[in-house]
Amino acid sequence: MKGVPIKIGGIPGRSVMYLVLCIVILIIFYFVALYPYERSLGAIDSKTAQVMNLIEKQKVLLPLYEEMVARGERNIRGTLPVPDMTALSRADIDTVAPLFERIADESGMQVVSIRPDVLSLTEASDDMMVAIQLRGSFLDFRKFLEAVGGVPSLKGVKEIDIRQESGHKEFYLTVRLAIG
Repeated sequence: MKGVPIKIGGIPGRSVMYLVLCIVILIIFYFVALYPYERSLGAIDSKTAQVMNLIEKQKVLLPLYEEMVARGERNIRGTLPVPDMTALSRADIDTVAPLFERIADESGMQVVSIRPDVLSLTEASDDMMVAIQLRGSFLDFRKFLEAVGGVPSLKGVKEIDIRQESGHKEFYLTVRLAIG
């Protein structure tokens, strides 16, 4: 019997064994390599669908966003004073403190101190720093800043510091003025 090959349905037994082995290897290959790949493709497809949905929503909202930005720019530019910059003459440096006191009074702020930094003012310098300390509310400080923005010799605001002091707010402001 050992020398007689076994046949299953007319196919030699060794061929059937190789066929089963190949089928098992193909099934293992499918579950090890192809099935995880298909699952990851499914996850990528769902993420792609989410991103496409988000893009469609943003396309729908883009005109609304642009309209809101345009309205905001019109409102800001329409209310803030933006004068042409003219340098303050060296003879008029002593008018800086009364100017800021007047602006503070008009905006409802209380002036604690106004200190022009005369040490930074030399013959070669074309600007001067002014340190201002105020007391008041945020809304009044906003009015003050709007009015300071209208000062023709203003080059910019260098620093703003807001502190809560025993029952009131103190505002420290450093501005740079053009000097000619």
